Amino acid sequence: MSDLVGGASFKPRPRRYRKPLLLSAGVVLVVLAAWLIVALPDRLDCGGSQLTRHGGECVGVTDGSFVFVPDGADDLGKRFRDIQKLIKKENDRVAAEEKNYVKVGLLSTLTPTDTGPQSPRRVLHSLEGAYTAQMRANHTQELGDRAPQVQLLLANAGSRYEHWEPAVDQLISMTDDSAPLVAVAGLSISTTDTQAAAKRLSEHRIPIIASSASADGLNASTIPGLIRVTGSNTDFVSALRHYVRDHDNLSKAILVADDDPPDLYVATLTDAFEKLMKRELGSRPVQPFHGTTIEEDAPPALVDTAVRNICQAHVDMVLFSGRTGDLDKFVEALHHRTCRPDPISVLFVETGPAIAKDEWARLGQDGITVVQASAMDPAWTRDSGTGPGAPRGFHDFYEQYRTRIRYADDVEDALQDGYAVANHDALVTAVRAIRISYSEDPEQPMNQVRVRNALFLLNLDNEVEAASGTLSFASGRNGDPGKKPIPVIETPPGPDRPSLYTTPEL
Repeated sequence: MSDLVGGASFKPRPRRYRKPLLLSAGVVLVVLAAWLIVALPDRLDCGGSQLTRHGGECVGVTDGSFVFVPDGADDLGKRFRDIQKLIKKENDRVAAEEKNYVKVGLLSTLTPTDTGPQSPRRVLHSLEGAYTAQMRANHTQELGDRAPQVQLLLANAGSRYEHWEPAVDQLISMTDDSAPLVAVAGLSISTTDTQAAAKRLSEHRIPIIASSASADGLNASTIPGLIRVTGSNTDFVSALRHYVRDHDNLSKAILVADDDPPDLYVATLTDAFEKLMKRELGSRPVQPFHGTTIEEDAPPALVDTAVRNICQAHVDMVLFSGRTGDLDKFVEALHHRTCRPDPISVLFVETGPAIAKDEWARLGQDGITVVQASAMDPAWTRDSGTGPGAPRGFHDFYEQYRTRIRYADDVEDALQDGYAVANHDALVTAVRAIRISYSEDPEQPMNQVRVRNALFLLNLDNEVEAASGTLSFASGRNGDPGKKPIPVIETPPGPDRPSLYTTPEL
């Protein structure tokens, strides 16, 4: 007993280890101080939040507390701040008032640049569309029963998606929260970085609903749990082929293709053009150029030589496999082509219209028609969302957008590029899967696995009434939407609207 209380047999602990221990503690303090010197300024630069600074950009996940704003955008920057304040306000309301709620991440390029693959305006509209879907889910019966409620988290992967890892790691860590993260929407571009981010999320059984990433194979066939609300590049080229074979004046084509390896979008678009329009291409050689939007220090795109070869080939159409920023340079070169008296059509794929109205007259003067397969048609926005060919769900989305985004002066203009629609539909699809899985067993805790298992139940009576069409997700389509309308848009507009192509259901 006396031994236990420090009696005669009690001996103090030897002191010979104190110096090494003190040295070890000193080493730890030095390492900690070094880490703070390196890491703390990055965190302070990002508002002291959980975001970190990579390549001059704040990346990671926020509930709207930190505001992402593009560089040098005054008026646009105000709208970025306004929409993120609205998202923060709704997230705070859900946390304060609701016991039953889940989190959905929007993984996107939230620090866009004018030279990157996503322009600041498109990213702004993406945020507005996602917020509109969140408010519809939480405050109306339009997406079914209002439980569970949804918090929308903003996950910035960098202007070109190259800094996706911190954001994805944070999203994964939230799956065990008391209000868990159960799905991720977004994935707005098709690159190898986007693919890697989706694979990491998939490994943790998190369902992903892509908004505008259209590369073939970027779906459940290669990444379990990945579906998308946009058509694939094969779907878009199928719509263009349908258009071409309706027009007797179009028979000879040449392919102008970006050869940028990290860009899955152009790689699979090139492949789709070569496979589906083999008859029109014949044996004419591909005209390559190097894209300028995915790589930060890319050299200028060399398109003038390709244009000279186009004139030499005597074709009536160009299949352009590249991004919108490079299309602008290519069309400008076409305006100066030596074979200008000969009309030419440029076939292209983009989520929304790629050519500004003030360019239409010049295109007509130089015999150029841009024929674009698109995820939406600007005509839908007319007459408060009831314009020609508008899908059944578009008007309801239009009205909700106009109600929720009160600072938008011109709703029709804001919806033209299609990114509000695409991101709205991605979040709506996530909500439908969440609520199907919840309704099966409301007493069980919600998690990402339950939601992922519901993705391929979104068909028949559970189709998604989206703004861009009534979408059906069946396993035979590997996560690509069935019944998806793919309008073909002529710029300048022709006398007749092109017939509408719809993706197969199965």
